[in-house]
Amino acid sequence: MLLPGLVNAHSHLDLSGAAALPATAPFTDWLAGVGGIRSAERDIVESAYRESKSLASRGVVAVGDIDGSGGGGTAGRRRSLLGGVSYIEVLGVRRESARAQLAQSLALIDRIGGGAQALGLSPHAPYSVHSEVLPEIARAAKSRGLRLAMHLAETAEETRFMLRGDGPFVEFLQSAGRGLPFTDPPGVRPIAFADEAGLLAAGCVVIHGSDLDDDDIARLAAHRASVVYCHGTNVHFSRPRHRFPELLAAGVNVAFGTDSGLSNSGVDLFDELCKLRTDWMELDAMTLIRCASWGGRVALQHEPAAALLQPGSQADALLVSAPASAESRTASDLAGWALSGSAVPLLTFHAGVPSGGHEVLSGPLRAFLDTAVRHG
Repeated sequence: MLLPGLVNAHSHLDLSGAAALPATAPFTDWLAGVGGIRSAERDIVESAYRESKSLASRGVVAVGDIDGSGGGGTAGRRRSLLGGVSYIEVLGVRRESARAQLAQSLALIDRIGGGAQALGLSPHAPYSVHSEVLPEIARAAKSRGLRLAMHLAETAEETRFMLRGDGPFVEFLQSAGRGLPFTDPPGVRPIAFADEAGLLAAGCVVIHGSDLDDDDIARLAAHRASVVYCHGTNVHFSRPRHRFPELLAAGVNVAFGTDSGLSNSGVDLFDELCKLRTDWMELDAMTLIRCASWGGRVALQHEPAAALLQPGSQADALLVSAPASAESRTASDLAGWALSGSAVPLLTFHAGVPSGGHEVLSGPLRAFLDTAVRHG
């Protein structure tokens, strides 16, 4: 049985191999732990390469990866030949440090090849990049043809910080000696803040979007924005039920991601889809598969047609085991079975060509696939 190739629209390949950190309240305590992981000595290129290969073996054909390592995660992904977008992360609570990081990130992007190489910028979050530099990032992305992605509306604590300028984020930033990313609190929610900075108009992908109100959803719909939902991370932090079905109903593009292993039980998107299906049985499995394929392609500004399985297409696809009497079942029923935990991923196709995994297939099936590929 063929499924469309999966797109992991939010990952952190530069954190590959790190174990999950316990969820904390406030969220800022968990963030402090991530800083400790980042400062440890690791072979980032090699670990990102191995994780990219692992993702590809389980049906992922592209990732939206946030690279906070100065290019190590991007190098590992490109070495593996896994498709996708590498967003070079920009941090800097102080104005001068944010501008310096933006300049460094743009220089790195230029060395790699610019927007033509599916690169982008990721201002980390509203609390970690100075507010005056965000419009500069949006303008740089538009003028250079770069993608954008940002962690936005992830927690109620973040929303409180943007509205009133108080709460755990103040203590977190001041204890680190970083100051605050604004002189006065913006007084608006994170989505409106990003909009006013020009980020949404520049096509910025919203990562997480776990704390949205109705006005946020309407604003995202007006911009035809993309939101990436990471189910494992939402479960890890016991966050409220995500509003992605309402986003879909409003016309917002929804994609799925795994985030990093620091906030998840793993980074296997197919496995995460199965867990998501278990927790959202009221949703049609075809909807979930569409978000994990077509939705991810739209978010990454990749050609969505490669997610279409139709005669003559050179599609990206995932071959999985099929149930008995598959021919008599509806597509919706088959999709539900595929995400029930019963299907076994066998082989990933990229542009219609098998990209590895033949060793797990039987002789007759392998011969059939070889013949099918030769004849288009």
